[in-house]
Amino acid sequence: MIKEGEELKAEIEKLSASLSPLETRLKIITDIIKQHALSQFRDGDEKVSISGNRYEWSVTRTESTEIDKDALKADGLLEKYTRPKINYRITTKKTKFE
Repeated sequence: MIKEGEELKAEIEKLSASLSPLETRLKIITDIIKQHALSQFRDGDEKVSISGNRYEWSVTRTESTEIDKDALKADGLLEKYTRPKINYRITTKKTKFE
């Protein structure tokens, strides 16, 4: 499995390198489209879409809440309600042995 994984990873890296300039330009264009869409939002809108010939670019507005950790800390409550969170992540990186 390791050998096959390495072969696939190497092939994907080759293809990704050739796509990098296109992805960079697409990100710039997407940011410009997003800014234009944001200027189209009106009160009460949750979504603005801009249609092209092949794709629709949509910006969605969402609202959420967040915890003010500094205030909890100041009140002495942050440590009381803080608990450990354990995550596992696998990564791969190129070695010098090719």
